[in-house]
Amino acid sequence: MKTLKDVESLLNAYGLYNQFERLKPHIRSSIHMELEPVGDECISIGFSKMGGLPDLPSGIEWFRQDMSDIPLSFVCQINFAEVKPFDTEGKLPDSGILYFFYDCSEDGMPWGYDPADSNGKIVYYYDGDLSELKRREAPEDIEENGCVFGAAQLRFETAFDLPDLDSPSGEALDMSKNDLEKYLEMLDDVSGYLNNKMLGHPNNLQGSMELECELVSSGLYCGDSSGYIEGKKKGMDKNAHRWRLLLQIESNEEIGMIWEDCGMLYLWIPEEELSAKNFDASWLILQCY
Repeated sequence: MKTLKDVESLLNAYGLYNQFERLKPHIRSSIHMELEPVGDECISIGFSKMGGLPDLPSGIEWFRQDMSDIPLSFVCQINFAEVKPFDTEGKLPDSGILYFFYDCSEDGMPWGYDPADSNGKIVYYYDGDLSELKRREAPEDIEENGCVFGAAQLRFETAFDLPDLDSPSGEALDMSKNDLEKYLEMLDDVSGYLNNKMLGHPNNLQGSMELECELVSSGLYCGDSSGYIEGKKKGMDKNAHRWRLLLQIESNEEIGMIWEDCGMLYLWIPEEELSAKNFDASWLILQCY
């Protein structure tokens, strides 16, 4: 949905015309990313891209996992100067490049429910001189421990997202049972339009993630119910609302980028850390169908 008018029209189509004003405070602006696969040489150094080879500053080598020293796979780089015109909420920096690397080794692809999964990704922010950037060659051991994805240049556009009902924003909605059923039907019908994006509401594949981010990033294991029970006893569930979606990367098969069973990667970050440009504080979650 590219405009708020599109959101209103969608609600009207499902008999929810009376819910637009109630939903309006919970609608979030997002930045959708459309991929165009091209040769890596067709993308200028420092420009936003998905896959291919990263353009890293002097003194920064290809990122590796701390524990095993295996190379992480390069997922994307986002030049905020390109993105800024589409950031209607002013959440992102005016400049700099965000880099995202992920463990795609045979025993990798962490799901994010274990505190140890923090070793499975690198999110790096560079806000220096772009003339210092150089396209890095892939490490010799990348093929046995991960992969180099095909390259795609990115086009951005502003869009607007509605929340899932099990998210903190969705739980705050006060609808009748009949309207809730219509809302769920609407979300289910549009759920096939998954996408790569920044900010906004996520396209959840396995339920909300905000509480999981709060608990696991605080050291609680959430592969079973134990972490949730302990976290709620400590009142940590009250902090789930502070997590915001930073980046959503779907399985982009056209460049060989597939997350487990055609799943989705989500990078989350606390609101205050996003404002401080502390992208290292982000948490990754993988969800599949």
